[in-house]
Amino acid sequence: ARPRAHLSSLPDSTMSTSSLYELLGVQADADAAAIKRAYLKAARDTHPDKNGGDEAATERFQQVGRAYAVLSDAEKRKLYDETGMVDDGSGGGGDASYWREAFERVSLEKLDALAASYRHTEEEAADLRAHYIAAKGDMGKVMDAMMFSTADDEPRFRETLRGLVEAGELRMYRQFEGEKDSKRLQRERRAAKEAAEAEAARAAEAAAALEARLKLRQLNLSAQRPSEGELKARDSSLKKYEAARRKLVKLGDERERSALLAELPRLNLSKYVEEVALAVAEAPLKLKDVVPAAELCSLMHRTYATFTQALEPPLLKAATALPPPPPRPGAAVASEGESERTARLLRKRSALRLLFELVAVGVLPSPKRPLGALRDVMEEDTASAAEATRSGEPAPFGNLQVLQPFVKYAAAEPLLASPPAHAAARAAAGGGNGGGE
Repeated sequence: ARPRAHLSSLPDSTMSTSSLYELLGVQADADAAAIKRAYLKAARDTHPDKNGGDEAATERFQQVGRAYAVLSDAEKRKLYDETGMVDDGSGGGGDASYWREAFERVSLEKLDALAASYRHTEEEAADLRAHYIAAKGDMGKVMDAMMFSTADDEPRFRETLRGLVEAGELRMYRQFEGEKDSKRLQRERRAAKEAAEAEAARAAEAAAALEARLKLRQLNLSAQRPSEGELKARDSSLKKYEAARRKLVKLGDERERSALLAELPRLNLSKYVEEVALAVAEAPLKLKDVVPAAELCSLMHRTYATFTQALEPPLLKAATALPPPPPRPGAAVASEGESERTARLLRKRSALRLLFELVAVGVLPSPKRPLGALRDVMEEDTASAAEATRSGEPAPFGNLQVLQPFVKYAAAEPLLASPPAHAAARAAAGGGNGGGE
């Protein structure tokens, strides 16, 4: 009998499934390649970004990810096969940080890129043959088994299989040749329903997120700051500031950021506003951290009138940071290394995004300076491309990894893409930054 998942190692609802192998839809003797294919298919089908945050899909995504983490590790898989136990070194199925990392590692964009590189390949053709034989021509089972397949792929798969049958490379199964149109149409309707439900869930989530951001923008534009007396009643000790600053340095860590957001309303950081602003600007953020970082900046902005003017200059500096000049001949100092270059570009990318996110949510009252920073970044690449053309070398486009994700963000961000949204939000908020000290 197949071993059962151990209770302490997986999300609770996993226990309704008899084994990790069944979670991925593979046999217990499946090889590593088959397990990986099954996981990628399941991960793409259940990824939270594709399913609009649907809780059932998210839970399923967690389950298949945890199952793959065990079955893709030879030692853990051997232990599981022999005992049904899981050697859990990841922090356990209930560890939120584990799943945040899983979402980042297995982003929908990465899965879509894998799908694009898989389609129309020899690997896909080999999988199609194998699944056709295993399913004895049942196209419903073939479609369920094929990695990254959608209803749109079925005509192509059928044409390929018919060609292989006619060439004598595959036998013709009755289920394939004689499948009723009603069965095929039922599959198509089911796929269309699932796609419509996923799209509706995504639309509802996007609408809720936009509503929340508009409310945040209105709060920031009409900031009602606490009075001097209210701030004096808060803790302003150096010890508390130092503790908060340690969390600011780790602003990209969700647990540290959440603790800081909960603590800020109890602190009086009036003496340390510039230091806090500089710490935010220098924090090593990933793109996924920008929106929550903007929420923290919003809280600081609504508490301290000088925070925004202290934050914008170091952010602009980070967003436009240039590489160091080439060393002089014979100089002991080397030019920028690859790791330093990567760190600089990642900081530019997150700083540029944060600047425009702060514009979107009303912390920065004007996009003028962020737009100037964006122009500078683009002109840097234009100048380097012109120099490369003159010297006959390939254009480096050093800021490509900065600009590509920004363009995608700006095109999809309604509070940036729609000037009327700015005007409407400002009018609703009373048209100003308001607030006291």
